[in-house]
Amino acid sequence: MRTIFAEYNPQCNSIDVYTNTGYILRIDCWEAEKI
Repeated sequence: MRTIFAEYNPQCNSIDVYTNTGYILRIDCWEAEKI
């Protein structure tokens, strides 16, 4: 079973996505707004 958890990180203005396998994906909201 795969578990994915995401939360907004106001200090970095980013969205952090965590998986049960230990991976962390950080989506930078400043970069995403430029596109």
